[in-house]
Amino acid sequence: MKNVSISIIIPAYNVAGYIEVCLDSILAQTYSDYEVIVVDDGSTDATGAIIDRYARTDDRIVAIHKQNEGVSAARNTGIEVAAGEFFLFFDGDDFSEPYTCEELVKTIREKQVDVLIYGYHRYRDGQVTQICLPMFPEGYYEDSAIIPKLLAGFVGVSLEGINRWILGVENGLYVENPALWRCIIKAEVIRSNKLQFDINLKVGEDTIFISDLLSCAKRCYVLHKCYYYLVFRENSTIAAYEKDAVAKLAGKQRLIAARYALTDRVMMSAGIDVKPWWQGSVIMSVLELAFLLAKKSAGEMPLTNRYRLYLQYARRDEVKDAMRAYKPKYKLTVKLVPLLMLKLGLHFPLFLCAAFLNMIRYEFIRG
Repeated sequence: MKNVSISIIIPAYNVAGYIEVCLDSILAQTYSDYEVIVVDDGSTDATGAIIDRYARTDDRIVAIHKQNEGVSAARNTGIEVAAGEFFLFFDGDDFSEPYTCEELVKTIREKQVDVLIYGYHRYRDGQVTQICLPMFPEGYYEDSAIIPKLLAGFVGVSLEGINRWILGVENGLYVENPALWRCIIKAEVIRSNKLQFDINLKVGEDTIFISDLLSCAKRCYVLHKCYYYLVFRENSTIAAYEKDAVAKLAGKQRLIAARYALTDRVMMSAGIDVKPWWQGSVIMSVLELAFLLAKKSAGEMPLTNRYRLYLQYARRDEVKDAMRAYKPKYKLTVKLVPLLMLKLGLHFPLFLCAAFLNMIRYEFIRG
């Protein structure tokens, strides 16, 4: 196994139109002491052939081909073979600044931290559409401050966040993007704690992983500078997921279980209950699923079948637990109405309201 400063791990599934830009941005780095582990997750397009071509021309690029099991399994495969002192996780349809590796390695070594968090650009149609700096103040976060000040911002919407939303506070429901491509990580933290991505999660795997990572870290640093370009794709996996009510229901149910398991791990290791920091996500998911499943296009199922699917989530014990814990702050606003319906268990009236609002083309927006 060769020794390198950085292992860049890239899961790749059907990104033939993007992976070259991603790899070219890495090969253009001003820093050369890295390896690139590209895991072709059973692509059915030319992704695999493109990766092989790059691997033949540069021995820093390692091409791995496997059957399709999802992004979590692909990243775990990359972690298993990675030799770097530090890890970067890129997505195959994104790219980065040419000075990314050089500056990040220099900074994480100078700061002597386990995790360095930085900003990113949202990129669409050839231009930057948004500059996304971390929500956290720039600087060090150490030991007991990491969980309440960093992890809490990634793990989900808090119960208090819902009240901020009701009261009209700007970005009341904001959650920091938990994507792993916006941090460089000391590999030893992942290896010594045997951290892995949850292969049962198709969406939300980054939320659980970064929360586990921060619960193990001893020293972190937040840097207000952008290095990464998140490219918008109309046909991406996440875009398709956002429109599929049935898939979203299944994904949210798996994510509830993963968050409870995470809560138990953090409680055992740090003695801190992180549940109030993500239970708001459970409550807001009920409203989101009500609107998605109440749409006539949701799998072209009859309304009664869609309502039964909604109840699978809305009547879960974890949802009831979150609603018992939630204490609404009363303000005369339409946002409070569905929450009071949930609090009172009025699921059918809530679902019918969602169906009616869909008919008049009302768009449910969390923010």
